[in-house]
Amino acid sequence: METGVIVIVDLGHENCQMIKEDVESFGVPAVICSHEASQEELDSLGEIKGFILNGGPHKSINGFRVDASEAIYENEIPTYSVDHASWKGVDLFTWPKDEVERKERIGKFLSETCKLEIL
Repeated sequence: METGVIVIVDLGHENCQMIKEDVESFGVPAVICSHEASQEELDSLGEIKGFILNGGPHKSINGFRVDASEAIYENEIPTYSVDHASWKGVDLFTWPKDEVERKERIGKFLSETCKLEIL
């Protein structure tokens, strides 16, 4: 199985841990990082195979939209954006409440977009 890590970028969703566990259920390592992560922080994670931009109800601070750092945006790494409009687009406007449907979407991103072998 190809190794690498999926990075869940916390952009205001209260269930980042749940998404991390969903990714890991496919046998793929995952980490949660701050939306302010620097290139050095990202480099320390190893080979990043994909980003999940995980927006949510807490995506504004003091009236300003939380956004990902340039280090997260300025790359050619596959990105899946949920409840977060970025120049890379929005893939989902919210995570499905149904666990099976949510995992189907995550599995498709991991296998088809990131080209990872999944369980």
